[in-house]
Amino acid sequence: MPNLTFRRALGGLDVHESVPPRQLPPPPRVFVGRDAELAELIELAEPAGEGAARLAVLTGPGGVGKTALVRRLAHDLIPRFPAGQLYVDLQGFSTSTALDPGEALGRLLRALGMPADQVPASIGEQSACYRSLTAGRPVMIVLDNAFSVGQVRTLLPGAGPALVLVTSRQRLAGLVADGGVVVELRPWTVDHAVALLEQTLGPERVRPQRADAVDLAHICGGLPIALAVVAARLAARPKMPLSRAAVELAEEGDRLRVLHDAEGVSVAGSLDLSYQGLGAPAQAVYRRLSALPAREYGSGTIAALTDAAGDGEAVVDLLIQANLLEEVAAGRFTQHDLLVLHARQRFDADDPPGERDRVHRAGLEWYLAAAAGADQVLTPYRRRPYPYPFAAVPPSLPSFPGREAALRWLGDERPALIAAGAKALERGRYELAWHLSDVLWPLLLLEKHYRDRIGIEERGVAAARRWKNVWAEAESRKRLGIAHAEAGRPAEAEAELRRALERYRQVDDPVGLLDAEERIASVYRDTGREGAAIEMYARIVAANRTAGESRRAGVTLIRLGALLCRTGAPGEAVARLLEAREIFRGPGSADPYNRERTEIALAGAYLALGDLDAAAATATGAVAGMRRLGSRFEQAQALEVLARAADLRGDPARARRHRTRALVLYDDLGSSRARVLRAELSDPDAVGAGGGPPD
Repeated sequence: MPNLTFRRALGGLDVHESVPPRQLPPPPRVFVGRDAELAELIELAEPAGEGAARLAVLTGPGGVGKTALVRRLAHDLIPRFPAGQLYVDLQGFSTSTALDPGEALGRLLRALGMPADQVPASIGEQSACYRSLTAGRPVMIVLDNAFSVGQVRTLLPGAGPALVLVTSRQRLAGLVADGGVVVELRPWTVDHAVALLEQTLGPERVRPQRADAVDLAHICGGLPIALAVVAARLAARPKMPLSRAAVELAEEGDRLRVLHDAEGVSVAGSLDLSYQGLGAPAQAVYRRLSALPAREYGSGTIAALTDAAGDGEAVVDLLIQANLLEEVAAGRFTQHDLLVLHARQRFDADDPPGERDRVHRAGLEWYLAAAAGADQVLTPYRRRPYPYPFAAVPPSLPSFPGREAALRWLGDERPALIAAGAKALERGRYELAWHLSDVLWPLLLLEKHYRDRIGIEERGVAAARRWKNVWAEAESRKRLGIAHAEAGRPAEAEAELRRALERYRQVDDPVGLLDAEERIASVYRDTGREGAAIEMYARIVAANRTAGESRRAGVTLIRLGALLCRTGAPGEAVARLLEAREIFRGPGSADPYNRERTEIALAGAYLALGDLDAAAATATGAVAGMRRLGSRFEQAQALEVLARAADLRGDPARARRHRTRALVLYDDLGSSRARVLRAELSDPDAVGAGGGPPD
């Protein structure tokens, strides 16, 4: 088509309009996924009548594929915008300076046919001309790599059917006031990442190595820029197996270094540009986030890292705007895998060793302080003879208005607390590592978490030994023995408990000695030595009463009562359990957990005596009580008593419902008790007639 031109008067200027501008860069050669985003953006491009131009902001971290998506979309939409397609790279995250708005406007005006010598000098006049030239015209304007709301706002066209597509690592939420719609791009799914490898390398190469392709997808964190770099390297070496590329990238420390190509495309470089766009306070917090033990954390945790780095909330907002931090739920944040690696590299490079050590300690101590608050709410009666010496008062700690909130917080933060303990031990902070193990006791007591428990207690033992605190070692060995017993390992349990006895003797702790002996009695009970267990329990009850330890005496009475019931003495069991009830319902008792445990054992004793009404009523109350406390294991125990009462009433349907509910709870906890219930549900004749619940 010939380059036809015509003249148009505009505010005293002659504008020579030619064939509509076609400035779009070519679409990406390889493009996968993004169906939902494309559909949303195409719908946005539909004519909406008179008024302001339509505006979409595509946002996401560096390398997530914003420019590829906007180029693909823009080429698909060309027929809808016959007045032209304009493109400006605003260079907001380039190694060079972001494009000056006056320069951007000049380019747009010249593209729209204004002679260069007639482009106004002032930005205000340029903007007026630009709006006049675009008003009422179906033109598409792509503003790539925008840095700020002001930069974009200067380049918005006049009213009419125009479409503006903006890409930015910032969210640019301020453009919503201009009618903008923010579309957030997230990393690819595994399937999309593998599809890119297939398109680049050919399905005949990738499909036989799909497992390795999936590994590469995970290693690259679903970032298109990372996958593109890996695919380019593999394409250049057609004989290289995908497994070799995965091995080369598997070492986290080298992953960002390896992810670059001969033309300089670099994941680290892309992230460096985003990082350099932050102010010093936000840069500091971004680096320090890599020191946290968990991949997901709350605003309070981040506050522990701020101190001189500035106001925590403001910094969080900046990082979110820059797509260097993602809010996954209200007040909960995370970072992409490659962002963590990049932040860690910056942390190691930009912070001196002393500062890095201080930040690591601050993050770990925040978790300990927060968990200690929950511990005090849940188990205020626990002995804590060695308070932890915090380096500073941790900021922004959570508050717990009641037991439910405290237990929920511990459960939500369990992976972070476990990771914090491991990190403290790894970094040689043995006292801190032991306390991070110890503070999980209320969660393990109430929710069991069998799959984690042995590892937590083994770490406690290791930390105590290196800390050289004999009493702490005794406590951890006692709990490790309990964990082995609950896992069905009586030999290992007894060995650890006897080691705990030795340590308690070394530090002359009679209360600890009685605790360990009581747990050994429970091992005797579970391995067919009921007589020895009953004798030990009775002696421990008497010793605790003499020492004024009424709560501890009550705990032992629960175990003694349940065992007496099981060995054919339900009348004596009821008497002992009523003693325990009096202790835990008495004034000053702060142990609702053992109060409800007493009710479960008492329900079993009533059942053994044949008082089904009392058994059912007591067990029903215990189910409700344990549900309120969030203790699922003991809730399941009470349901078992109800199931046995229903059996004895001749109501198999009700018994089955109770056992099924209990089985779900045991399965969820990973308890070996689930096997017993599963057998009883498959063969009702296998149901035992024992009175007491399992302990």
